[in-house]
Amino acid sequence: MHCRDNVPRHGLVVLAGNHLSFIDSIVIALSAPRPLHFLDKDEYFTGTGPRGALTRCFFTAFGRIRVDRRAHRSAQASLDAAERILTSDRAFGVYPEGTRSLDGRLCRGRTGVPGSR
Repeated sequence: MHCRDNVPRHGLVVLAGNHLSFIDSIVIALSAPRPLHFLDKDEYFTGTGPRGALTRCFFTAFGRIRVDRRAHRSAQASLDAAERILTSDRAFGVYPEGTRSLDGRLCRGRTGVPGSR
């Protein structure tokens, strides 16, 4: 049985994964049997030039939710958007660590709204 067989094709689902590499979100989204939404840091949506435009287009096309981790209100707005996804029976992905590991080791999980700690 392939792990994607464990993901329901309909209804609310939350996928929690370890975030050890930038490629994690791409691989998980492409291998999921349905569209999957993640929170992504604001910097992916604010780049300039051709590379910034391409990155912004990519993350927007994949249904990513922009979160400004420096501001409590912005972070809360992103969580509200995530709640709307879940209440409409769509799939949501989350990394309990709150960020990608810079050294490849599993980080401690986080609770609460980013930036409120």
